[in-house]
Amino acid sequence: MSNSTNKIDSLQALRAFSATSVMLFHGTGIISSHLNYVFLENFFSAGFSGVDIFFVLSGFIIYYTSTSKKSTVMAFLTKRLLRIYPVYWVVTLLLVFFYFLSPSLEQAHRGQLDVIWGSLLLLPQEFMVSGIAWTLSYEIIFYLMFALTFFRSPSLFVVTFSLWVVAILTAALLGFKIGVYELDALLNPVIINFAFGCFAAFLYKRYPTIKHWHWPIWSGAALFATSWLLTHQDFIETGGPIRVLCFGLPSALFIYGVLYAPVRVPRLLTHLGDASYSLYLLHGSVLSVLLKLVLKVKADSYLDNFTGSLLLFVFTLLASSIFYLLLEKPLTKTLYNRFAKRESNPPLKKVVPA
Repeated sequence: MSNSTNKIDSLQALRAFSATSVMLFHGTGIISSHLNYVFLENFFSAGFSGVDIFFVLSGFIIYYTSTSKKSTVMAFLTKRLLRIYPVYWVVTLLLVFFYFLSPSLEQAHRGQLDVIWGSLLLLPQEFMVSGIAWTLSYEIIFYLMFALTFFRSPSLFVVTFSLWVVAILTAALLGFKIGVYELDALLNPVIINFAFGCFAAFLYKRYPTIKHWHWPIWSGAALFATSWLLTHQDFIETGGPIRVLCFGLPSALFIYGVLYAPVRVPRLLTHLGDASYSLYLLHGSVLSVLLKLVLKVKADSYLDNFTGSLLLFVFTLLASSIFYLLLEKPLTKTLYNRFAKRESNPPLKKVVPA
């Protein structure tokens, strides 16, 4: 196995960990609300940190793979938008369809036209059709900022992003709020995770080899694990800049180090990494539908325990994997071949989508 393949597989394994963490975070709450059982005593209460890892990975990959002289703003945006929107539209429209089949007061926003359109466009808004769509809004914001600055001048991108990060930190420290949701979204500290990823990519391009690659791996892993445990024990409340420091910075350290590590990643993890976007989009809906069926057939007494919850999570992984193989993978490949021009890029771009 080539060193390039090892690096790609390492990043895909991190994607798998990220998506699975988010699934377990949301899934614990969904199972608790339906079956009154708390999986592993809510150990995955810090599973939201999978989002931070995703953002750091995205920042890393976007910066690392956008150095080709043939790259253009349109080519970049075409690939990025094809990666995000089509599969997301399928899932979002399915959620809207099923809402109208069985309306509920709790999900009434899914029937509001302005919410539907805003969700389809991934505009920052208070209510979204899909619960995880807010994170994709930040992906789009980052892509647009990157496209409008980096391809004009990498220095312009660095200056613009640096000023943006300063503005975010200043607003957070002063407790400043504009009072308009769409504008306040631009000052959310989670955006700093993209900057961490970009900086890790800059260092990796600047120093193709380093002697002590295990230092950032172990320091990143230790900081991340400590933050996870402290969050689980309610010793820290990971909101605002604290969240980014507790999970984003350690993720960037770990990602930077692992790219130098000669590791072999099990095929299962790389496959879950490939299917991570489908898992991210589907996990909440799959679990909710499963649990409604369980309650309807009165089988809750068989699943309100560790084994039952584990089975629900495994089924969610399988369903997401099937969705990836049957829809996401062929659809994305077809659209890329049809609309995205091929260009010469570093090896990571060939396999690892941002």
